[in-house]
Amino acid sequence: MIAESLLEAKAMTVLLAKRDVREVWEQPKAVWYVDLDGVERKHTFDLLAVFESGCRVAYAVKPSSRVRRTRLDLEIELIRRQSLVGVADKAVILTERQISRARVYNAEQVLKARRMRNEQDCAELRRIASGINGLVRVYDLLKATPDPGPARTAFWCLIDEGVLELVARDPRHTRIQDGSIVRVNHELLAQG
Repeated sequence: MIAESLLEAKAMTVLLAKRDVREVWEQPKAVWYVDLDGVERKHTFDLLAVFESGCRVAYAVKPSSRVRRTRLDLEIELIRRQSLVGVADKAVILTERQISRARVYNAEQVLKARRMRNEQDCAELRRIASGINGLVRVYDLLKATPDPGPARTAFWCLIDEGVLELVARDPRHTRIQDGSIVRVNHELLAQG
């Protein structure tokens, strides 16, 4: 995939790292709508994500300053009312506020871990995590493994699966580091 902007590339990374996203498409088919002056206009969304549920979400990815300046919010609202049928179920605007550096960093680590996944390392970390009740620092969790290097990849795999959950005021926009606090989702751990 080749994104048209850095912000689009970051949005794509975040979407691809979501467990429930099945596909991400760039520049889906354009939609036509009528603006407030009665003029027919064309809009092409930047990304289209297809979720496991079958829900299709069209994303307009723009800097917040451009959203304000061009009244993109109004344009997207008109599109929602007039012309999403057959293209998407929802239309969403993503700006740098939703696509934070922390969120992109965490998504990059998840995608990297998926490529480098080692089932033995994941099983070992699951075994260690099963004995943890309460909260634990990432550093301490990794230190408890025989080899913290491969365990770091396993850690990100378990974050991806939801077995390990970040404990933070705003987990979606907090960069996961060695000093971060996580908890074990024992319900998910028992399932897999």
